[in-house]
Amino acid sequence: MLYVVTGATGNTGSIVAAELMKAGKKVRVIGREKAKLEKFPGAEIVEGSVTDAEMMKRAFQGATAAYVMIPPNFATQNFRKHQDEVTDSLTDALASNGVSYAVTLSSVGANHASGVGPINGLYYMEQQLDAIPDLNTLHLRAGFFMENIFGSLSLIKKMGIYGSATPPEYGWPLVATRDIGAYAARRLSALDLKGKAHQYLLGPREVTGPEAAQILGKAFDMENLPYIQFSIADMKKGMTDAGMSEGMAALYCELYEGASKGLLDYSRDAESNTPTSFEWFTENVLAPAFKAMPA
Repeated sequence: MLYVVTGATGNTGSIVAAELMKAGKKVRVIGREKAKLEKFPGAEIVEGSVTDAEMMKRAFQGATAAYVMIPPNFATQNFRKHQDEVTDSLTDALASNGVSYAVTLSSVGANHASGVGPINGLYYMEQQLDAIPDLNTLHLRAGFFMENIFGSLSLIKKMGIYGSATPPEYGWPLVATRDIGAYAARRLSALDLKGKAHQYLLGPREVTGPEAAQILGKAFDMENLPYIQFSIADMKKGMTDAGMSEGMAALYCELYEGASKGLLDYSRDAESNTPTSFEWFTENVLAPAFKAMPA
């Protein structure tokens, strides 16, 4: 029984591949750089882009199950086009090879066809994969990655503030990517998927901007770190100044506007409450990185 893991060098895919191999599964890993894939000794390695439809069809030959995700491409001017190209490539590969099971990395808000920026591409992905008749799908609708806070460390270090474009009372479901990978690997290993389904993965609780600032400030030895609500225009300028393409920045602005309008809706259950707390993640992952940054 063969498992295919896309994005195997990423935050979630690397966990999925490692956990499946630890469980004694036969794994084929896909990624853009062969050297990085070699950290999975014993796995079959496929080097290439998930947008290469013919390569992907070959990569999925003989597979029973797969972990599927759309890798980021922050440099592209048209990320939605990139997302749809990846989805079409993956859909063709899964359907033409008769793969029976797929777990995908999706997001809260993927139940909306519009209004949530890059998450609209995950709506399209879910719809396309669910249209494959004999494929059992489980879409992991994850909350906001705790790892995304790495993008705010420079702002905190240089300006002494933490902020985003959502109101201070807005609570984000913060989830660690290691918990997503572990959950995906467990469900793939069990192969208990049936039909077309989704599962929210949301972390232990919602965290507001001011709460996050308090947690970050305590771990960074910056008591009373303030939370600032940025305007959408200021947020877009900050992203493009940091090197993000105009098109990608516009999508993220739409995402934050959609969040403020309540479009990142979800429901919690026992499965959705993942174990890693934001306090633990900040103290053990973010704080060492922050303190190693030059002043």
